[in-house]
Amino acid sequence: MSSNKDLVVFAPNWSKNNPYQNLLAASLADDYQVTMQNYPEGLAPFTKLYHQNPKMKVLHLHWIAELIHRLSWSKSSLVFFIKLARMLFDLWCLKKRGVKIVWTIHNKLSHQSLNKNRELLIRRQFCRLADQVIIHSTEAMKLVTKLYEYPLQQKAKVIFHGNYDNCYPKPSATKDSLRKSLNIKPDVINILYFGSIRPYKGVDNLIDCFNSIESTLENSSLTLAGGVSDANYKNELSEKVKLNSKIVANFEFLPEQQLVDQITAADIVVIPFADTLTSGSTILAMTLGKPLILPEKAKVFGCVPELGVKYFTNTAELTSVLQNVHKLPLETMGTNNKAAADKLTWEQVGVLSKQCYS
Repeated sequence: MSSNKDLVVFAPNWSKNNPYQNLLAASLADDYQVTMQNYPEGLAPFTKLYHQNPKMKVLHLHWIAELIHRLSWSKSSLVFFIKLARMLFDLWCLKKRGVKIVWTIHNKLSHQSLNKNRELLIRRQFCRLADQVIIHSTEAMKLVTKLYEYPLQQKAKVIFHGNYDNCYPKPSATKDSLRKSLNIKPDVINILYFGSIRPYKGVDNLIDCFNSIESTLENSSLTLAGGVSDANYKNELSEKVKLNSKIVANFEFLPEQQLVDQITAADIVVIPFADTLTSGSTILAMTLGKPLILPEKAKVFGCVPELGVKYFTNTAELTSVLQNVHKLPLETMGTNNKAAADKLTWEQVGVLSKQCYS
């Protein structure tokens, strides 16, 4: 019975539109009971979590951007340090209650950091207090160790991000049929960006690059699929898209079936921004056997085979890759990515994660 299993609390609960936490929880289910909760309000969220979950044995922190924001907004340095000390003491008290603190570092910094120096200080202190740190690749370990100026290797374990096999629905039709329904011509190479669209993700730059080579791209098209939360940014992108009939934009959140169908219909996936340590979009594209165009910084993901991706370092190189996409061995690249993704099993993720908890 689950009541006999040790209780693990995931915080925050981002499982609604992100399968990662549900897949991780499922991989632990044989040995642990997992619950997911958001951070309670205030500067003592960990004590409140404990009172809500008095049988908690492990607190598994995932994204801490919300906590960083609570601490960093103050203009007064004194107030900042007082708030930080209070929250760190709260976390220390949780440890003294016998709760093990595990932190998966998904991002090196928050995407919209209020104060980089304050955030780095907070993250170093969380590293210090955590009993175990999880990071998704050896490349990310090196980067974060240098950035945080903290010897992560003393308490960090590399556990890869699992694949999305059997997580999303199957394509609703064949690739050819889906392309026809999406008005993608058979002889056109369809380049796809999917996922949430925010200013820091470089989608505007991707559109500019594609627009600059329109005359040479008789056999290429660009599809953009994902929600845009900022109305002004959405209008800006829409104006750029209007300049090129070979760009199709669906600036809405896609249900899972539509998302899978869109990826299946594509020939190659481009993710223009990679200032993160891992990418669910990259893993999903690999799982579905798609070749990739990624920035050089994405090598930190540590999961994409060299023969499955074309990297770029700047706008000129991205433009060149787009212009010459028809020369890439797309089918072979996709096959290599699918084979690599098949090895990223959640069963193994669960085994490694349990080692962190025990």
